[in-house]
Amino acid sequence: MNRARLLEDISHYLTHLRMSVEHLNGLNLQDINIHAETFFRDFLNLALGYQLKNINIVEKNARAIDLGDETGRIAIQVTSTSDLAKIKHTHNGFVASGLNGKYDRLVVLIIGEKKRYRETLVGNGGFSLSLTDDVWDVRELLRKIGDLSLGKLERCRDFLRDELAIAVPRQANEVGTLIRVIEVLSAAEGGQSASDNREDPDPEGKIRDRFADHAAFLERRYVDLHEIYGRALAEVNKYSDLGHVRVRKLQVYLMNWSDRVLTDCGGDPKAALDVLARKVLLMMGASEVPFDDGAIGYYLIDQLIACNIFPNKRAFDA
Repeated sequence: MNRARLLEDISHYLTHLRMSVEHLNGLNLQDINIHAETFFRDFLNLALGYQLKNINIVEKNARAIDLGDETGRIAIQVTSTSDLAKIKHTHNGFVASGLNGKYDRLVVLIIGEKKRYRETLVGNGGFSLSLTDDVWDVRELLRKIGDLSLGKLERCRDFLRDELAIAVPRQANEVGTLIRVIEVLSAAEGGQSASDNREDPDPEGKIRDRFADHAAFLERRYVDLHEIYGRALAEVNKYSDLGHVRVRKLQVYLMNWSDRVLTDCGGDPKAALDVLARKVLLMMGASEVPFDDGAIGYYLIDQLIACNIFPNKRAFDA
């Protein structure tokens, strides 16, 4: 297998991890951040030859960093937050804890995409952190491993494949299914007003409070389907040519229609999602290649997370 294909595979796995972390954090499911520390410890040791250890386990007071290589004198903080305030907090805590006496370099590894920062942070004693060179993201990691030997790249690819265990779609028709779902829903007629439905997303308030009895099911279903269809939907949304008006029609239609279906199902979101999925499949019509019902289910629950399905109600003053 040539270099380009290996790098493409590695990029696919790391991008999937980034998307999973972003979506799960949006659901306030942050346990994945803890697992990510161990994942990147092993991956960076393999790819870049470090001897990193989980410092926040070995030294409980070392809260400013997650990983440390005392031999190479490099410390790494793994985070899903790209805000400058988070980076400054990490740098300040690192210096305040005296960790600059043990490590010569502090790296902040963002599981996502870093912003364009314009300064270098300098702490007490002159310990500096370059926002250009010492803040890494997934794209930066790919650049750093681009010159590795073919054998090392293959070991990195195999590690990512085994660790992430990304599920393979049952059919290759998930993209076509998602495109068709969006087409029929954005063309549906269902009123121009969201009525008394709230339009500001509040997924945690909905899932954890309103649907508390079904929270575990909804969260698990989203995570399971996201592993299979998340990348496909991200690509479809990225290249979709829907204008603002059709996007708005789709949102309003889903709000009003799903609210009626939820009422008909006695407020049971599990039953209502099944009804919506069956009716969407009917709306999509016939196809030479069978539509992927899992992709339909994922699109609907993704819209639930965005609060376009089963919208919360506005609070009105008496």
